[in-house]
Amino acid sequence: MKQLLLATALIVLPVGAFTAFNLYLTGPGVAATSTTAAPGLGDMSAFSAIVTDVQTIAATGNLAAAKVRIKDFETTWDDQATSLRALDGNAWGTIDDAADAALAALRAGTPDAANVDATLTALQATLTTPIATSAASVDAVLVAGIAVTDANGRALPCEVMLKSVADGLATAKLSDADHAAAVGFQTKALERCNADDDQRADGFSAQALALVAK
Repeated sequence: MKQLLLATALIVLPVGAFTAFNLYLTGPGVAATSTTAAPGLGDMSAFSAIVTDVQTIAATGNLAAAKVRIKDFETTWDDQATSLRALDGNAWGTIDDAADAALAALRAGTPDAANVDATLTALQATLTTPIATSAASVDAVLVAGIAVTDANGRALPCEVMLKSVADGLATAKLSDADHAAAVGFQTKALERCNADDDQRADGFSAQALALVAK
């Protein structure tokens, strides 16, 4: 799930650290009526309330309206991605995967009501108890000497890396050739990020950052 140009996280890269700023949970109809706490992530009630709304709407058979409502979940979840991921990457990733499944079910060409119900139920349960499928740590993947995944092997948010590229290009003193090459990688990264392809987007961003760090 992506919403381009989100907040910047504090990332340690060869080009240095970039500014992070606070994100707040906002969105139409978000109201916490009870506490839902995910380990390490804090109160998930606002997210749970949206999923409950989507489930209620979907139960009426109006999957088109449910699809519209779940967009509020996607927007608020993406807005909080950087800060939540920093709190507990495993829990965040498990919920993110469950959310992606629910979004895909509702956005299918012909949504299947049973699949929608199953994925929404799974998302609701995961918000309460996000048990990661594997807690094993792996070495971060490097591209051009720059990490493009976290310690769990999950691609870093492409918006964050793109912001780092933009910040680096704004201050770096590059040759015309290196600047043109970095901008080329930045353009490719933006295209892949818009396509929700974080892995490839991060690879292009890393190549741009490597040029900026020269």
